[in-house]
Amino acid sequence: MEFNSNVEYLRALQRANATERTSGLERKPPASAPGERRQNRRYKCAGSAEFRTASMDVRTWATITDLSRGGCYVEMQATSPQGTRVDLQIEVEGIRIRVKGEVRVCYPFLGMGIAFTEISPEDRERLESILGKLASQSLGPAVAAPQAEEPASIPLPGAALKLLQAHFEKNSTLDRETFRELVRKSQNTEQIFRR
Repeated sequence: MEFNSNVEYLRALQRANATERTSGLERKPPASAPGERRQNRRYKCAGSAEFRTASMDVRTWATITDLSRGGCYVEMQATSPQGTRVDLQIEVEGIRIRVKGEVRVCYPFLGMGIAFTEISPEDRERLESILGKLASQSLGPAVAAPQAEEPASIPLPGAALKLLQAHFEKNSTLDRETFRELVRKSQNTEQIFRR
């Protein structure tokens, strides 16, 4: 599928995410699914990763969306090809670890699955602590408690899409804080036009 602009891509991604939420589909099958090759249970999470490829000394940042004892999935636009060796500094649940890994699967402009290849005993212990926290959260009550944070999905009005398009005309990446600021600006713009 080819997109003529970043705005079209964002709209398609938003529609796909909305379909997943309303249909109850998981993005990835649970570890116990038939045909599942992973040896470790994966936990949904929200974290960050700073990583460098072994061949370059350039740092790149990504969002971690799931984590296991054997690897993680990172969302980012600037992906690396399968087989690329990477050094990661991961932060989830306020805990940081350093690991070495290898890209096992790559979805260009979306993200990568990374398998851990080296981890120190100290960082292995920290990883177990993170996974313990994530496991206890997944065993929580069946009904989710109301969150004080912002809603999981923010409807993007036309003004927000225009600001995002303008941003991507000048930049190739978008961090969470910049996205939030653009949405805030768009909401103020929409309110001005309603008066």
